Parts: sequence; C-alpha cells; structure tokens
Amino acid sequence: MTVFRHLFICLALAALAQISGPARAAEITLDPDTTFQTINGWEATADMVDTPHTPPWVRDREEMLDRLVSEVGINRVRLEIRAGAESSTGIVSDFISGKLPYKRWKSRRYETANDNGDPFSINWRGFDFAELDWHIENGVLPLMRRLQARGERLIVNLCYVAFRDGRYYHMEPEEYAELVLATYIHMRDTYGFVPDMWEVILEPDLSKNSWNGTDIGRAMAATAKRLRANGFSPAFVAPSVTDMRNALPYLDDIVAVPGAKEHMVEFSYHRYRGGGQKVLRDIAARGRELGIRTAMLEWWFGKATYKVLHNDLKNGEVSAWQGRVIEGHYDVENRDSAHPNLTLRPEIRYNLQYFRYIRHGARRIGATSDDPRNFDPLAFINTNGKYTVVVKAEKAGPVVLHDLPPGRYKLSYAVGSGSKELPDPAVVGPGAPLATEIPGVGVLTIAGF
Repeated sequence: MTVFRHLFICLALAALAQISGPARAAEITLDPDTTFQTINGWEATADMVDTPHTPPWVRDREEMLDRLVSEVGINRVRLEIRAGAESSTGIVSDFISGKLPYKRWKSRRYETANDNGDPFSINWRGFDFAELDWHIENGVLPLMRRLQARGERLIVNLCYVAFRDGRYYHMEPEEYAELVLATYIHMRDTYGFVPDMWEVILEPDLSKNSWNGTDIGRAMAATAKRLRANGFSPAFVAPSVTDMRNALPYLDDIVAVPGAKEHMVEFSYHRYRGGGQKVLRDIAARGRELGIRTAMLEWWFGKATYKVLHNDLKNGEVSAWQGRVIEGHYDVENRDSAHPNLTLRPEIRYNLQYFRYIRHGARRIGATSDDPRNFDPLAFINTNGKYTVVVKAEKAGPVVLHDLPPGRYKLSYAVGSGSKELPDPAVVGPGAPLATEIPGVGVLTIAGF
C-alpha cells in the first residue's frame, strides 16, 4: 500500500511540474513553394438607411469610413442595384429625395417596368438610378478616396437584387443584358468607373426568388456578349446561394450553358445554411477544377467570426469574404451628440487581425504547425513581398515561426481581454526563427513591413 502511495505521489508531482513548468512552444514552418488562393478583397455591403435624404450617420460617417479602411481593413464593397431600377414610375427617386416614406418604398422596391419592347435599344427614361447613385456618392466614392490615399484601390462588386415571386422579364437573357449594359454606361458616364465584377443574382435559392442555375448561365452568356460588344470586360460572380449545399448544383447548371463559364471569376456562397466541412471542401475542389476563385460573400448579424473566416480561408480556399454591411462593423453610442462614440463589434475585433494585414493580391502559401489543434496557422505573401502569418490559437502559449524572410515584423493579437499591438517590432535575421506568444484564446498576427 505504501509503495502505491509513493508511486501516486511521484506521478502527481511529475504532472504538477509539467503543468507549472514552461509551456512547450508550438513550432510553425512556412513553405512558400506551396501556394493556394490569391486574396481579392475583404467585402462589406453598402447599406441603405430608412431616410436617405437625412441619413442618421451625418456626425459619425467620416470617422466610420476612415476606420473601416485603416482599422478594419475593408477594401471591397458590394454595391447593389435592385430590379426596380428599370422603371419609369419615379418610386426610387421619390424615396431617395424624401418624398416617399421607407415603408411604401420597401413594399414596391422590386417592381419593374420594361423601358420598351426592344432589349437592344435603351430608353433612358425607363431607368431610375437614384438609389445606385446614392450608394456610390455616400459609400463607394468616399471609400475609393481613402484607399487611393493609401496607395490601394477599392474593388467594386455590383450585385443585382430581385426578391420577388415568379418569373419576370429580367429573367429573359437579353432583357437582363440590357439592364446590365445600361448600368455600366450610366456609371462610366456619370462617375468615370465601372464595376470590377457583376454578381448575377442575390440568393437565388430563396423561396421568393425563381432563378435557377440555367437562368443564371443564360443571363451571363447574353450579358458577356453585350458588354464585350460595347467595350466592357465582363466578370461575373455567382451563384451566391443561401444554402451552401446548393452551390455545386447551381454551378453545374451555370457552366453547362455555352458562353457562361468563360467570364465567371468567382464561385460564391453565403453561409446561412448547409455549412458542413465536406460541402466547404467540395466547393474549394470544384473551384480549383474550373479555375474559378471561391468567395464567401454573406453571413451577417455577428455570425461570421474569426473561426468561420479561418475555416473558409483554409478549407474553402476563398479569395473574398464578407461578414457585415458597412454600418454593421461598429456600435455607435451618442449618435445624436456632437461626438458620437464608435466601438468595434465583438467579432470584428478578431477578424481585423486577418483583414488589416492580408491585403488585396496576397497569395496564400503553405504553413504547418506541430500542434495544429491549438495553434493553426495561415500564411500569405502580400504584393510587396512581405509575409503575414495569422495563427488561430485555442489556448495561451508560445509560438516559434521558422522560414520567415529577414526583416521587421509587427506582432499583434486579439483575445478575450482585449487587443494589442506590441510597441516594438520583432527583427528576424537570416535563417533565424521568430519567437512570440499569445496570452489567451484568439488570433495572433505576425506581419512583415
């Protein structure tokens, strides 16, 4: 009995020594010869307010847009155009100018009226771009200016929205192509730019939508031909389904349409349903097979956490990602006062550890950990040649990175107790490792500069 008691005590002391002793560092190794996706932007949707003629954010808008770019790292915007933009009723203009209240506009915002019976002849009096213009002037152009001042550019993804029942004339490919062409011409002639991409239809798998994959493919093929004939470069995003399980069936029907696949640049999904790991990996595999980028372009209301982002980047191999509308990135206190207070939404504080340091054009490279369950790395090379490594940590502990190029690196983290950027950068010499640590569960970022 005494022997067993002594043995128990020895084992307990050994375990205690192991617990109280220095934690073993997770070893992370980089492999720049193994490459994955190229990042095409961190997206936010340009959102509409109830009173666009007197928006509630007058006092805090400038600060919010400044911080959205410099603090969060947003560099891509989803600009929306509703089906009701093709209409001569004046509903859209009346709402934007304050003549029509929000509730009345909301019930009619997807109503359409064909400009004429000829889809190859644009009757400009049959279009109302007032809502589109409001978004461009209040969201897109201000973001463009801020990114240009940083030597970057805003990626503009223009998305067609039509939450309405049954089939309607925009589902005729040539009529759809006319709307797209009219929008491109209007933007070019009014603002001097056109979208980088056109998202064909928002959430076609909802019950109040009637679009199938074949409809989307036919619209893409007709629109590509029309845009090319008028000197524009078509680039399409689809299918943007709400249920990830619908992404592959929609895609298969789209690419079966002759002329559709050639100008499809992003294979998009939303994360509201069906987000299993097999589905995610199948989306990535199909995108690789077709040579089309993947993108997670909506999961709002605080659901799109850093764990979702990390998973989508790693296993979905996404090139673009969206978790909020512009206004949704911040809580605003004392909005009616002279000095409103803007506070980052909880999940954004973690997500910006990716957004801010992994920039447009960054290429993901290989990164492995000897403790991937607790310290899971993703590594990228930005267009300036600087490396960024983001580690998803399931516990506090030290981390050692190998194979970083010589240079200086900013060290920052987000954990439950707060976020911090260390005041002194780490300096890495030739062939030397970088040792750092994270004080809790969260995200650790090592960014070359």
